[in-house]
Amino acid sequence: MRDLSVIRQDINSVDAAIRELFLLRMSLAREVAQTKAQTDDAIYKPNREAEIIEKRATGMAEELRVKYIALLQSMIRASREYQYSEILRLNPDKFPFHPKQAALCPRSVYYQGAPGAYQELAARALFPHCEPENVQTWEQVFQAVRDGKADVGVVPVENTTAGSISAVYDLLLEYDLSINCSYIKKIRHCLAAVPGAGLSDIERVCSHPHALPQCRAFIHEHGLASIEVSNTAVAAQSVAQKQDKRLAAICSREAAEQYGLTILAEGINDLQHNETRFIAVSRHLTSQPDDNRIEIAFHIPNTAGSLGGVLDIFADYAIDMTAIYSRPLKDSPWCYVFYIDFTGNMRDHAVRSLLYQLYEELPYIKVIGSYHVSDATEE
Repeated sequence: MRDLSVIRQDINSVDAAIRELFLLRMSLAREVAQTKAQTDDAIYKPNREAEIIEKRATGMAEELRVKYIALLQSMIRASREYQYSEILRLNPDKFPFHPKQAALCPRSVYYQGAPGAYQELAARALFPHCEPENVQTWEQVFQAVRDGKADVGVVPVENTTAGSISAVYDLLLEYDLSINCSYIKKIRHCLAAVPGAGLSDIERVCSHPHALPQCRAFIHEHGLASIEVSNTAVAAQSVAQKQDKRLAAICSREAAEQYGLTILAEGINDLQHNETRFIAVSRHLTSQPDDNRIEIAFHIPNTAGSLGGVLDIFADYAIDMTAIYSRPLKDSPWCYVFYIDFTGNMRDHAVRSLLYQLYEELPYIKVIGSYHVSDATEE
């Protein structure tokens, strides 16, 4: 039996040879890209790749064959990615997405709910020069933006406790709008009632369907019945209108003050680190130098390994995914649209190469938005 140190020396020699062969293969891939840039030939040819893999792996023991196929697939994918990158260097006009370079300067901003809602606070923080207008539903926000009644709509998309808001993502695709800005607000829910009411008087509490579970422990501790309404500020407005000492709202401090309510308890959410991310949507995709987040939606073939292949591409480009989720495709049972949120700027070459590759290889992809996410949480 050979000494381990001797075996390791041989492994090092093999690794050095693999390195040289890898560099040679990438130089050949670059030549292929230069040729295809002139002929406009497709880079991704799945049938040819499958044929190559089958031939190369023939005659191997099954255990090693599986591992060799994985290695070969990785090598072919790396060559393909290198070709997309090279073609974009040679012909930047190949990039299929064309965001506007001008900054978003809206004159009208819509949000869902009533004055004092968290969405209004987010709208004012994002666009302090505008006077936000409220409508009753998220769909009305999207309709107003699509039809040109509003330049921008501000809606919530995610909460650290309740998770993603699926309805908003569905509306993004349905109305073909884009995310241009993002705002993260720390949420501190209050229990608010009409003046003269005390905590012991409260029997029922009303709020948004996401706010109620965020305060589950408080509601359970005080034996309160929950009532869902469309918005936290609408809840405050309803309590003020009904003047019932047995009814309270879970809402923001601003909403309580807006409707003349008394705050009976503050910070009643179960988790004190409770934040909601709001987005501003418009009819146009934009890209600014300080954008650091991109979001896409895409379909994939309903075959084994399709999603894994997409995720492998992100890993190969060393791009950090910050979120991934799926939604059912309407009129297509058991088929899904996937959403991926990732770090980067659409002006970066690696990001452009990634998006160009996905555009060429997937049946459908849409860049939903490019925007800036700040590390600082807004109060």
